[in-house]
Amino acid sequence: MSDAFDAGQQPEYRQGRLLIPGTARQLGTFGLFEPAPGQRRTIDVAGRPLAVKSAEGDLLWIGFRELTGGPASARDFAALAARFGEWVVDGIPAQAVAGGTPEWHLFLGVMDLLFAADVTLFLVSAALPDFGADSPLSVLLRVESDEELPEGPSSGS
Repeated sequence: MSDAFDAGQQPEYRQGRLLIPGTARQLGTFGLFEPAPGQRRTIDVAGRPLAVKSAEGDLLWIGFRELTGGPASARDFAALAARFGEWVVDGIPAQAVAGGTPEWHLFLGVMDLLFAADVTLFLVSAALPDFGADSPLSVLLRVESDEELPEGPSSGS
């Protein structure tokens, strides 16, 4: 993925962004648009159905609850990491609420797997998740307001 922000990007950061709060402008800047209800799909993860908001082309869009709510392990998502090169995960809770829960640990395991597979991640949260410098999420650049975006039309407009 290439965008206007790559030019000054530090090499230790991963492709993708942590978008807070995930406004239409923030999403559109990266060529992302919230899926319509008609785009919902059910896909197979290790022989189990998984409801996603969109699974089209190289892009998988899923909610945190859908990603972490089933009986799958992080390793079960390896086939999806190979199939979809860009992922959007929205509804990320603040770690202060989620930290220590099995869902949060599964989420971090899936993020590690996606980083290893060189997947571009866009994580969307209403508020900045409370994570430390050693968290896998700390390697994503943060976009915390529309003011941090370049002026002018966004992708797809």
